[in-house]
Amino acid sequence: MAEDSSTAGLLASVVAREPSTAAPARSLLREEVYVRIRTWIVEGLLPPGTQLRDKDIAEALQVSRTPVREALRRLQDEQLVIAEASRWTKVAPVDTAQACRVYPIIWTLERLAVSLADEWGQDRIAALRLANDRVAAAVERREAEAASAADAEFHGLLAEAAGNQELSAILRDLRVQLRRLEIAYFGGTLTAERSVREHERIVAALESGDIETAGEEIERNWRVSLEWVSERQPSAGRPMQ
Repeated sequence: MAEDSSTAGLLASVVAREPSTAAPARSLLREEVYVRIRTWIVEGLLPPGTQLRDKDIAEALQVSRTPVREALRRLQDEQLVIAEASRWTKVAPVDTAQACRVYPIIWTLERLAVSLADEWGQDRIAALRLANDRVAAAVERREAEAASAADAEFHGLLAEAAGNQELSAILRDLRVQLRRLEIAYFGGTLTAERSVREHERIVAALESGDIETAGEEIERNWRVSLEWVSERQPSAGRPMQ
């Protein structure tokens, strides 16, 4: 009973933190319910192991239990939620082994993206610098979530420069899967500051027109993150709670 109360209280706190511009709870559609729960998990507002009861979530969002159940099934398919039939549904642990599988795909596709860009003019360079400035500012404030979001913006700009919607969408989906792990990464001041410097080298290479070096720096940026994951969880196959 105490655990029920704790989970309900956590959900109430999460909903209260959302911007006032969010759509009125009673008008939420199935997709909106799914997106909100997914965001809570990805952003770390609902930590790994949190028990998810459709009744509690429905009450917090002021919707029926049907769209909540549908959302939880979708999230289970995405491996963000785990469940044991008729017993419990919980936020899945962070799978560090996933980073070992996905990071090489990301750096390969990002290198492809920068090579496909028509040009790297001053507007694009300025946008990259601004995004990296946001990373640096968030790191200085020790705001891991904000730093991770700014980092996603930086890498999103690299992908968008290719002008290939399919490539951008693939990279975006891959990064979202690892957002919880990246927030943890930016929680360490030294590792986060190192990422800012790595971004600076990427921008410098692009500005000079050295696409090959830029690609190497992009790969190095992701490899450093992967090394951090390996050091934090040497077994790589064991989930990080």
